[in-house]
Amino acid sequence: MFPPALSLCARRAVSVAPHLLRRIAAALLVAIGSAAPCGVAPPLEAQERPPGACTPAVARDSSLTGAPPEGRGPSRDLYCIELLPARDHDATGTAEMRPVPSPFGLAVYPDGSPRWEIAFALDSLPAPGALGPYTVFVAWAATPSLATEVKLGTVAAGLTIRGPVAFDQFLLLITAEADSTVARRAGPLVLRGGSASTRLQPDDLAFLLGGMIKGADSAAATGGHAHHETATSADAWTAPPMHPRITMPPELMRLRPGVSSYLPDSAGAPIARPRELVRLADGDSLALVAAPVRRVLFGRTVTMLGFNGQYPGPLIHVDQGSTIHIEFTNRTDFPGAVHWHGVRLDNRFDGVPHVTQELVPPGESFPYSIHFPDAGIYWYHPHHREDVLQDLGLYGNMLVDAAEPGYYGPAHRQEILMLDDLLLAESGLVGWGREAATHALMGRFGNVLLVNGEPRRDLSVRRG
Repeated sequence: MFPPALSLCARRAVSVAPHLLRRIAAALLVAIGSAAPCGVAPPLEAQERPPGACTPAVARDSSLTGAPPEGRGPSRDLYCIELLPARDHDATGTAEMRPVPSPFGLAVYPDGSPRWEIAFALDSLPAPGALGPYTVFVAWAATPSLATEVKLGTVAAGLTIRGPVAFDQFLLLITAEADSTVARRAGPLVLRGGSASTRLQPDDLAFLLGGMIKGADSAAATGGHAHHETATSADAWTAPPMHPRITMPPELMRLRPGVSSYLPDSAGAPIARPRELVRLADGDSLALVAAPVRRVLFGRTVTMLGFNGQYPGPLIHVDQGSTIHIEFTNRTDFPGAVHWHGVRLDNRFDGVPHVTQELVPPGESFPYSIHFPDAGIYWYHPHHREDVLQDLGLYGNMLVDAAEPGYYGPAHRQEILMLDDLLLAESGLVGWGREAATHALMGRFGNVLLVNGEPRRDLSVRRG
């Protein structure tokens, strides 16, 4: 028997050789007695479809949903999307994610992406013409980054079923448009929502609920865009810049982490310089100091962190089989340690706080002895509060030359590139949590890509 997640009722979605198709059809007739023709969904009664996730919102049309069987039905939290108004009106609605009908359960494409149809149940929509030169409302599905948008079709008050949607994570957008023939979204946003898979839940529900009922003192609560908001004190939060085509709900605009915002103190911080190559022989030593530095990015002067005043940290170049000695000094505001990523070394020098060593307090030092048994490219970085220290620039590379000649493939030139991303607002860096991490422990998504610490890097290569 075939996998239950595979839909055979879409020749464009699943390609089957004709001679195999006849065998499949015969097997289906034996297994289930009869099969609906491709492109025609069996009656809902025949599928014994459970009540909708948005019941009773979608149950306005009883001929579509039928009477809900006791105790059955998909999770409202996972399959019912609440649509929130994006403008000053009373429109509301829900969007129920329904699997495209299939005799095998959930239908998928060959790459594993699901196939959903969306049942929109909309209330209190204004007349499209009240919003401008518009005649219809159109529903769209988009990836969370808005990089890909798919037109689902026109919608109206009441129940409308559109689809299919084939994204694992997606946003639903309803806009007012000039007419039903538009191919790209151009009109004002009226309603929007997101699939449950797009949600990143905070670890503190009280924080979330508090942000939704509080915020009279928040600049965002007045309706301003987050990308215009600027921190007014050293420990206040500057909101991340938002996509210019998305207006955030006021309830979300009021949310602030429950800890103070941290940015390094710029007092006495030198201007950072590009990383330097440090060639160390067996037995050599290097002083490695983590401290604030100043950078100029897109015309803004920001204070970051660097090893030995460089971005990235020094490129440590050694021979395979050598041992070097590093005297690490911590001049940041956080306790820390240095982890030598990928290197097989003495466990006590691996730089994992509370496991292989204790944290190095601000102003203190710790000696590392690092043996390099393997050739290759490695990197070093903090292993405590990486969300802050690593994101601010504490990282560097180690290049280990092989003892065996010809170990690496032939090349005319060798370039060592280190990639990073950084989150910048109009006023400068977006802060990090001082008392606790507010993002993923290894960092957060940025809006600026850095190559060796610079937002742009150009290389010239000779032809051939």
